[in-house]
Amino acid sequence: MRKVVIALSTVVFLSVPATSLAAPFPMAAEDGAVVGAADGTTQVAAADRFREIRTGQADRRTQATSIHDDWGVYTGGSAVTGQDAIQSAYNDLTVSSDTLYAPTMKAPKSCVELVTAYSGGAKQVWAWDWCVGVHVARSVNIDATFRTNYVTSVNGHDSYRGKVEQTDASKNTWTASLFNYNANRWDTLYTQSGTDQSRDNRSWNIFEIYATGSTTAAYCTALGTRNIESSSYKIKLNGSWQAASAGNTSVISNSSTANFLCPNLSRTVVHANDQWQVHH
Repeated sequence: MRKVVIALSTVVFLSVPATSLAAPFPMAAEDGAVVGAADGTTQVAAADRFREIRTGQADRRTQATSIHDDWGVYTGGSAVTGQDAIQSAYNDLTVSSDTLYAPTMKAPKSCVELVTAYSGGAKQVWAWDWCVGVHVARSVNIDATFRTNYVTSVNGHDSYRGKVEQTDASKNTWTASLFNYNANRWDTLYTQSGTDQSRDNRSWNIFEIYATGSTTAAYCTALGTRNIESSSYKIKLNGSWQAASAGNTSVISNSSTANFLCPNLSRTVVHANDQWQVHH
């Protein structure tokens, strides 16, 4: 899936006051469906690029004129059966020609990847099906309704809490859910069973782009001063939920350019390895 692997990017560890991090969340039953979710996506071109990149189907011409880069937290060869994180979400971030998949997370052998996607002017959260259709199975717009139900404030910006978990090991069933702050419950976005077709045995929670340009890509200009962030990241490892750390995860950069076609782009681990930020 990743064609070029560069050594670990510079990682900066900062001392962050506890008040700047998301507060602990109450446990709640998963008894609803995500409000406003629909089958498929309106971002057809972005979904096609995502499929081509991940399955190695992008043609040589596309590869020669575009870059597909990512940076973030990975695990390799671990028995990860769940992921839970607070992910940034902007209803005012308009990316036109490029595609920003960030944050996006998937566990090894998971049937579902939970993607925050910006492309073609749309802003959505996707449930990407890796076991049956290899496509965007469900999506929800990051709009006023989404903000009412699923958004909290983290470090001054909107964020949602997403979870992907194996719910039936015998059938390899995975469920993607969003936490509904308005109703104090987990809402199901998508469930799928089968065999993972991603051909990647790692898990990830990353910043990912698909972009074109010579020095500065369109997504970089659109990003402005916004902060793409993942915080309170936890993995379900050997059946137990635990915070991502330097002991169970690694920070890796898979990039074809030094700065992701975004001059002065900063990729920072705020707290190893359960909180990271990307901004410029």
